[in-house]
Amino acid sequence: MSNTDTQWLRDFAQQLVLFPSYLHAYTMLQKSVETARQRGIPTSAMVVGPSGSGKSTLLKLFRDSFGAPYELIKPNGIITVRPAFYCSVPSPVTVKSFAKTLVRELGSSDLRGDTVELNYRLMALLKTCRVSVCELDEFHHLARPEAEKTRGTVIDWLITLMNETMTPFVLAGTPECKVLLNQRAALARRFPFLIELNYLAFSEDRSSDFMVLLSSLDEQLYTRGLLRSGAHLTDSDIAVRLYVASSGSLEYIRMIIHGAIQNMLARQRLSLELSDFIQASRLIDLRICMSPNPFDLALSSAYEKIGRKNENTELHSFTNA
Repeated sequence: MSNTDTQWLRDFAQQLVLFPSYLHAYTMLQKSVETARQRGIPTSAMVVGPSGSGKSTLLKLFRDSFGAPYELIKPNGIITVRPAFYCSVPSPVTVKSFAKTLVRELGSSDLRGDTVELNYRLMALLKTCRVSVCELDEFHHLARPEAEKTRGTVIDWLITLMNETMTPFVLAGTPECKVLLNQRAALARRFPFLIELNYLAFSEDRSSDFMVLLSSLDEQLYTRGLLRSGAHLTDSDIAVRLYVASSGSLEYIRMIIHGAIQNMLARQRLSLELSDFIQASRLIDLRICMSPNPFDLALSSAYEKIGRKNENTELHSFTNA
């Protein structure tokens, strides 16, 4: 594979698609920060969803909308303005490990002192760096059993930090995070914007999340010249089996398409074929796949598996209602 092909694949992997529900989630993040500014109260958002549903990508997209860090010359020296920043919650979670992580992310190498000193340094940095929003991923670390001893202290510290600095936060993690909101009313009050992402539902309607995603990715492949003929991602032969393989996980959808393009380029073709997807799916450990060999399935069998999955999902929802 040439360097040009490698660069193209890298660029393609970075392409984002704001399908309807993703755009709604992004809009809610904007609304949370706007509301905090208008009310003068730290009104924040929490993003929850299973692994592969696009949480981290959404947070980074929102972070980048505030602009890149830049240097500002002040009478007492040069400061680095960070309008928004993203980092992961440390594990194991303690107030000190949390504070150190945030201080480091804000560009300071001074991690000396006890928790109180680190906390004052952190609050000063949030002000000096003119932070508009803090994004903390992997917040579910705090919901796990091993964090039980420190959980209450860390949550109280985070609430105090928000109150003292008036900085909006975005927390993200698996659905376990909702347990923390249910257990701590003070935390829930400060995170009234709850954004729940999930795997995409199957639909061949052109306006559905699933088809908007595939259509946009397909358009990028053809308009940039990587594909000139052959299959489209929205063709039933590809789309239905791709759903069986991924169960609607954004991560797996992108991974399988990437693998199929790799196979196509290795064969020096500019047209995707079903065989490219068969090879790609055989090389990936598809943990949530509905069938051992999704792209070898007859199309009718693929539809049946999706139908059974939807029936089981509806039954599960009815049982838990």
